[in-house]
Amino acid sequence: MGRVTIKDVAKQAGVSLGAVSQALSPNPNSTIKVGDATVMKVRKAADKLGFRPHAGAKSVRSNKFHNVGFFVAKKGVLDRPPEGYLMGVSDAAQKRGYRIVLVGMENGQGQYQNVVPSLLREKNLDALVVASHHHLSAVIHDELENMNLPVVYVNDKHESNSAWVDDYNGARMMTDYLIERGASSVVFAMRLHSDNQKIEDMHYSAEMRIDGYKAAMQAAGLEADIRTVVMGETLEFNQRIPDDWLFGGGKELPDAIFAYDDDLANSIAKIMYRKNIRIPEDIAIAGYNGAYASLCAWRPLTTMRIPSYEMGYAALELALKIIEDSGRKECPSIKFRPELVIGESTR
Repeated sequence: MGRVTIKDVAKQAGVSLGAVSQALSPNPNSTIKVGDATVMKVRKAADKLGFRPHAGAKSVRSNKFHNVGFFVAKKGVLDRPPEGYLMGVSDAAQKRGYRIVLVGMENGQGQYQNVVPSLLREKNLDALVVASHHHLSAVIHDELENMNLPVVYVNDKHESNSAWVDDYNGARMMTDYLIERGASSVVFAMRLHSDNQKIEDMHYSAEMRIDGYKAAMQAAGLEADIRTVVMGETLEFNQRIPDDWLFGGGKELPDAIFAYDDDLANSIAKIMYRKNIRIPEDIAIAGYNGAYASLCAWRPLTTMRIPSYEMGYAALELALKIIEDSGRKECPSIKFRPELVIGESTR
């Protein structure tokens, strides 16, 4: 049997084509009015025949594709945003009758001015949500802004069209917690992707977390101690952080280490175990993000949980506001607060 058409539904229900269209896809501006009884009759006929609306025809009528792209700006296989972003985007889209289209790009792709436009044109998108977990989103930002396509960012800080995390106050909250628990020496561990990478060129969260940590230490009358470690793009590389990273130069063991993210916190914990240093009895370790890495650690990790699901949901709703209001190009950005999650890696 061929594809069931709107004509088949109209014949089965004994109504006009216009009535079927209005019953299944109500248009408040239509001159065709159908009652509840007709709507029920049409839907019953459509269900019986297994009718599926034609997406292309719907797009022509509404001048929309009902597709929103989801693009992840990352650098390596270990540079992965929380799954909550996609889950939130997907749930919000489904609720409003939109589909999510995953937009991929090869890692290390440098010719963004050529690749990005062609990728997005091929996908027939109404808008694009960019999930940022890396500074690469800044590289493609200008290229995206030049396209006639609404773009909303999740986990990237802009004046408009973004859902972002207040990492300054999040880092300050974590540092305050460690100090309140008795730590008088707190090291902030920052990871870099290369030896010559600058903090200001990284994802916005890097500078905000460092500044929040510094502010808390200064308020407590303590000296800030920021130590960087170069991380790779493979799991094997990241497991080989040298022991002298923490103990070199005759430095004493700090009371606590606050790592930039949960992955780094777990890698540092391995150094402790190699040296028979107990966690949290001898040293407290805390991370940030509250993602999968904090849950699958050797023990529940104290961390700052980013509300990734809520951020993804909000980002999609921002995109739909722009899509459905042809005169609107921007929406005010939404700031989210992270949550302190106390695990077993701190005293």
